[in-house]
Amino acid sequence: MVSVTVLTEGGTPVGFRLAGHADQGAYGEDIVCAGISAITQTALLGITDVLKLDAAAAQKDGYLSCELSRDTSPEDMGRAAIVFNTMIAGLTSLKEAYPKSLKFSYREV
Repeated sequence: MVSVTVLTEGGTPVGFRLAGHADQGAYGEDIVCAGISAITQTALLGITDVLKLDAAAAQKDGYLSCELSRDTSPEDMGRAAIVFNTMIAGLTSLKEAYPKSLKFSYREV
């Protein structure tokens, strides 16, 4: 199962941590894992490459994280929230189709 923790500040998403594997197919053939990876990696690229925001990010097998810098302006936080909320919508859609493969939690930072 993939666990996604959405990091929030005052209820606004400011990052995420993803860990685990969907285990819906053989390595390299798991469409659920591929979907989760595509959604979350696109969100990370949206934050760092499109919006050009400062964010701490880490990636290794079965793990991806992204968290905005503490000195991000309120305007940039709002722009980033659109990216994070889009990611959450995409993951929620996958969770509805594959409920045993993905779980969400939220944590105030």
